Amino acid sequence: MIKKFEEFFMDEEAQLENLEIMFSPETVAVVGASSREGSIGKAILQNLLQFGFEGTIYPVNSRAKSVMGIRAYPKMKDIPDTIDLAVIVVPSKYVLDIIKEAAELKVKGAVIITAGFREISEEGIEMENKFKEIADTVNMRLIGPNCMGILQGHKPFLNATFSPQSPISGRIGFISQSGALGVVVIDYATQLGLGFSKFVSLGNKADVNGTDMIRNLGNDPNTDVILAYLESFSDPWHFSEVAQATSRKKPIILVKSGRTAAGARAASSHTGALASVETALEATLNTSGVIRVASVEDLFSCAAAFSKLPLPNGPNVAVVTNAGGPSTLAVDSLIAQGLQLAKFSDETIENIRPNVAAEASLNNPIDLIASGGPEQYRIALNGVLEDENVDSVILIFVPPLIVNTLEVAKVIEECVTSHNKPVLGVIMGRNELVENRALTYHFPMYAFPESAVLALRAMTVYSNWRKSPIEEIEDIIPPSVETDKIIERAQQSEDFVDYLSQEDVEIILKEYGFKFPKSKIVSDGMGLIKAFKEIDSPVVLKMATKSITHKTDKGGVMVDVRTEDELLKAFDKIHKIYDMESVPDNDRAVLIQKYYAGGVEMALGVTVDVQFGPLIMVGSGGVLIEVLDDVSFGRVPITQTRARNMIRKLKGYPLLLGYRGDNPVDLQKLERAVIQLSELASDHRDIIELDINPLLALEIGDEPVVLDARIRIKKS
Repeated sequence: MIKKFEEFFMDEEAQLENLEIMFSPETVAVVGASSREGSIGKAILQNLLQFGFEGTIYPVNSRAKSVMGIRAYPKMKDIPDTIDLAVIVVPSKYVLDIIKEAAELKVKGAVIITAGFREISEEGIEMENKFKEIADTVNMRLIGPNCMGILQGHKPFLNATFSPQSPISGRIGFISQSGALGVVVIDYATQLGLGFSKFVSLGNKADVNGTDMIRNLGNDPNTDVILAYLESFSDPWHFSEVAQATSRKKPIILVKSGRTAAGARAASSHTGALASVETALEATLNTSGVIRVASVEDLFSCAAAFSKLPLPNGPNVAVVTNAGGPSTLAVDSLIAQGLQLAKFSDETIENIRPNVAAEASLNNPIDLIASGGPEQYRIALNGVLEDENVDSVILIFVPPLIVNTLEVAKVIEECVTSHNKPVLGVIMGRNELVENRALTYHFPMYAFPESAVLALRAMTVYSNWRKSPIEEIEDIIPPSVETDKIIERAQQSEDFVDYLSQEDVEIILKEYGFKFPKSKIVSDGMGLIKAFKEIDSPVVLKMATKSITHKTDKGGVMVDVRTEDELLKAFDKIHKIYDMESVPDNDRAVLIQKYYAGGVEMALGVTVDVQFGPLIMVGSGGVLIEVLDDVSFGRVPITQTRARNMIRKLKGYPLLLGYRGDNPVDLQKLERAVIQLSELASDHRDIIELDINPLLALEIGDEPVVLDARIRIKKS
């Protein structure tokens, strides 16, 4: 019988519903349940029982009549009940048959603990594809294979993992692509007193992936913070869309492994060479509001703050301490992370001064010295929290013999709960009594100031992103039909060259609103003199050949040419370079162009990432682009806010504002140029590299001018 077309595709509502049922099932079948000590089948069954699962558990074991005192069944089909969740822990050769059986029984979801598939062979990849095909016929969701399981930390409780450590219930959702790391994470979180709303080990991602779980956790009312360890993205574009929507509701903190490439990709353009293996990912995460950290330790440093504290309203930080050295470390770290010390009001200092030691320093940091006890901390902390110039506080306490650490911790707790500003505690030196009560406190505790600053910086960046407006993507320029024609003509040429001619480059960029100086391409001395008289001095002479990529590197750009004698010498020099580089006779043109003396040289570019698509680059122009590595990237499409932020990130940004008496450039027109380039890259995906370098940013009222550009296309 021929199936209906829609039967081959999973309905999105059923997809979401069945994934949620996996975490709150009424019935669980453990296929491969065992009483054998040290077996995964026993560990999972034991965790289900001990964590408080209130539904019905059905062990499946072909040889045993009961497992751990619970009646066992030879096969799932022998179970006299519908099954919501199947947890599969049998050898890999049996998994396909079990997936088929689960599909026949219309099981809502299956967690495949078993390893031995995609991670070891091509045959394993094919097998996982079969699992997915079978599951899709009945909308069954799959987690794994090669994973450690899933858990839900709130009612209805579920611990379908083989973790030896029982997790704490909490409001953190954790997604891990690594099963082994998942075991460590549960143990580490328990030590820190951090609890989970949900935990999922994705394994090989035959079906459910990180994006699916971010969407699930984003809609979960029991989850406040999402943590993730991911090694790859199944669909980067979908990830970006889901992450951006979710980040508007709650923070996503990510550790993404694979920061370095085994081998760098060869790139002929400046833009391509400057786009590292991380560039596309960083651009995507910045756009999506995702907070990326370097390690699992940093992940939990951030989680502790995000799960306990309100977001800061700004970057102004107060530091309260009883020791100089740690506060110096805190201040150094704050400045390095882009935060700043708050300037206290006179009223704040006047209120604190009579109540602390005469030797105490009330500049920021406030140093209460070693004798500062609970009451001094109370007065200082309340004082800075009430100061409208303070957005957040880092409180440092080094326990001296004369002050009770627990009493200080209680004071911090009282102050934190009576104000709506974040306070991060740095309690240096171990104190078991304090640590044992850490779970009940409404502020995070850190062993060192750098960890607290890292978390505070993440909160500040995220707070700024949350407050940024949601911009609609509007096309300011309609797609160019002429550009399509130029690219198609070049692609169909028998003598295909991937770089377009200077004439075609200028036409395309003008189609998208870019301005060029008056110029002309010439091939002989007579044409050169004629063009020189038409354009007026001073002029620039440049090589106009497809055979040489970086013209400046070869000495093929001569600026500020004012006389005919200088003109002819420059023309002759270019042709000598052509001779040295063996440039063909039919590719020896020269561009003569009006010379601009003012403005700030910038660079714009396009490069295409295999996974993430077109990226837009903005940077300092001329040869400085690679010398200073002063660039920032954004993923298409670029909004005006994103363009503005990209420009402001540059080290050379102060030059655009007017430096040492120079006039400031028109930043709005520069932002528009970035958006124009984004639209060009979005409309014409056959463009694989584009460089505008330099783009001369001019003073307010003047459009930026393209002084040199090239476009590389792929062959159709």
